[in-house]
Amino acid sequence: MVNQLILNGIIAGSIYALIAIGFTVIYRTVRFFHFAHGVVYIVGAYFAYTLIISLGLNFALSFFYP
Repeated sequence: MVNQLILNGIIAGSIYALIAIGFTVIYRTVRFFHFAHGVVYIVGAYFAYTLIISLGLNFALSFFYP
């Protein structure tokens, strides 16, 4: 149980870090904070979730589905 909690924390932290890096790259490039960047992450997560539920794909395979 503790191992699962640690793994969930690492995964969530990695996602937060990727989002923060994306915001930083966009801000440093155009000097404007672009809020739509987070929408791309939400759409991708929703699409992966839909593939997992509706098509019954494996969790890892759903992220690589074209």
